[in-house]
Amino acid sequence: MLRVFENHELMPDEWKDAAGVVRTFNPGLVRDGTGWLLAFRIVSEPGLRRRIAMCRLDDKLRVVAGSVVPWSDWIHFPRPQDFAPEASVWFADPRLYRLAGRQFVHWNSGWHEPQNHQFLQEIDDRTLRPIGPPREFRLRGQRQKLEKNWTFFERDGLHAVYSINPHRILTFAVSGAGPIVFADFGQVVPNPDGFAQVHGGLRGGAPPQILGRHFYSFCHSVENGNDGYRYVPSVYRFSAMKPFAPTDMPVRSLSIELPGSSRRAMPKLNPAVSDVLYPAGAARDGDQWLLSFGIDDERCAIARLSNHDVEQTLAPVTRA
Repeated sequence: MLRVFENHELMPDEWKDAAGVVRTFNPGLVRDGTGWLLAFRIVSEPGLRRRIAMCRLDDKLRVVAGSVVPWSDWIHFPRPQDFAPEASVWFADPRLYRLAGRQFVHWNSGWHEPQNHQFLQEIDDRTLRPIGPPREFRLRGQRQKLEKNWTFFERDGLHAVYSINPHRILTFAVSGAGPIVFADFGQVVPNPDGFAQVHGGLRGGAPPQILGRHFYSFCHSVENGNDGYRYVPSVYRFSAMKPFAPTDMPVRSLSIELPGSSRRAMPKLNPAVSDVLYPAGAARDGDQWLLSFGIDDERCAIARLSNHDVEQTLAPVTRA
């Protein structure tokens, strides 16, 4: 099953009058009672404004009437001078989390100098409005200049996957106020690089989901294509027991069949990029997986994947 959303059904009423060409993409997903919450990027012309909207879906993955909200308009930085100017106007790649029994949105401020920002914002389950100000990420230890793909999971405390190869796990807490401080947890574990040699290194995507003795992490790689970089979805598994070492790595990418009508219909948002399937949300639904993802920086979609098909892309990690 594949659900491809029409851009107009995800556009908040508050933004429609001033919008021309509209792109909606890279949707995060989390369960909401018998339905779902969906948070997604919106880039609209004129001006290519980068914003985040949110809505509710029913149990059939249909947009609940009247539920689409202009979420990033509600974000308030008490001291915007503490951040790069982009932080107040560029809202990218939302992920949705329920951590320590509370609902959060995670996003980043795009690509800018000298370092982009990542934020976590608690929201009210009923109104979807922010609770308090955004909280920036801080890391004790070495970090990259550009960061977008940390993914969080809960297991005897809160943790984040900082990178996949090597598998670097962080620990953090959401108690208190102010910036959220992350620190390394345990030993960094190298991964086999056979898949990366063909498809490019794995990068974070959807929040890891636990099933049995493993977390399943739906992620992406970036490989060279005939017309630019291709973003390709994959999955790997890591142990649900500390120190959360990888147990299975992909031998091939996930196969998601898309109708031609859902592919690129607008000028490229990024001229260097060709095809894009960018996973940003995942959930277990019965005996299947739901994977929410962006298509070509233009559309939002949710696919149902059988556990068998997911497992067929994996092979156990062998270590010396």
